Amino acid sequence: MVELKFISNSLAKKHSCGMFHPESAHRIEVMEEWILSPSSENISYEILDESASKEDILVTHTTDHYELIERSQNQMGHFYFDADTAANNYTFEAARQAVAVGKKAVWESDRNMSIFALVRPPGHHATRTSPGGFCIFNNIAIASELALQQKKYQRIAIIDFDQHFGNGTAYILEETPEILYISTHAAPGLGYPGCGFTEEVGRGDGRGYNIPIPLDYRSNEADLKIVFEQLIYPIIFQFKPDFLAISAGFDGYERDPIGVLGVTSEGFSTIGMLIHHIASELKIPFANFLEGGYNIQMLPELLSSYISPLIHPDQDYNNPSEYLEPNNQTILTIERSKKILNDFWEL
Repeated sequence: MVELKFISNSLAKKHSCGMFHPESAHRIEVMEEWILSPSSENISYEILDESASKEDILVTHTTDHYELIERSQNQMGHFYFDADTAANNYTFEAARQAVAVGKKAVWESDRNMSIFALVRPPGHHATRTSPGGFCIFNNIAIASELALQQKKYQRIAIIDFDQHFGNGTAYILEETPEILYISTHAAPGLGYPGCGFTEEVGRGDGRGYNIPIPLDYRSNEADLKIVFEQLIYPIIFQFKPDFLAISAGFDGYERDPIGVLGVTSEGFSTIGMLIHHIASELKIPFANFLEGGYNIQMLPELLSSYISPLIHPDQDYNNPSEYLEPNNQTILTIERSKKILNDFWEL
């Protein structure tokens, strides 16, 4: 049994992208309410008021990127970086806090206690040079790069199950063989960010350490299960990371307002079981970083479904992947990925 500690940043609910924007403070509010309810066992909650240093953030981002976000705190109303991504006068400090929580999650998670960085703004679309896709600083990439630089860990694996390809994380780390990035996501033709093809396997020394796994419309937990079994497990067990970081996005849910995948609410338990298997087999700590998920009413249930196998792995869970069938496109994607990745891994 693993104790799970949620940590949020104190300004998470002050950061705003504007009225009616799907990435809203309500996301944190409903999950926080569930975490603090009597039904949440073996879970603790902390709100962090600490901000990351400029030096930590510049390990990953350019000075121009940092100063662009810094200037947003002087704006009246909302400051728009692009059509989807905006800031208000709280965003800069909220984003610095989110980075600090992410660093704490990597530094303090161990095999007995795992931290879930329940932060806003999210991070996996932020590139080295610019914000985007609702993301300001790339929380998981910064924490991972710092952990390598400061010799906290030697090899880190990142699994990203948000329905959108984490283009920021992938391209930041595309030349870094010490960090394995694996993303399951809706195929590029189905929407934002329009990339994450199977061929995008990294550059230079990092070739083979970026693993994009695009999924077809309405793909569900059966598709994810076979992808884990035939691609993710063999690769990650050969890589042998000493830490596992998870970009946890809940927008793959079948009724997410901006989603196109078909994962059921119970299907997030399947994802939790698949991830727990990796951490358990490798005997390594893990931490989660909140990314997407925009069905406000269902977020507590999806979160509960996902974390239950992480903290109570010996219980029985309804596993829809046992009676759902993966779609034909998933089988073709696995075959295509194997052909490309056989140059780097035994598959």
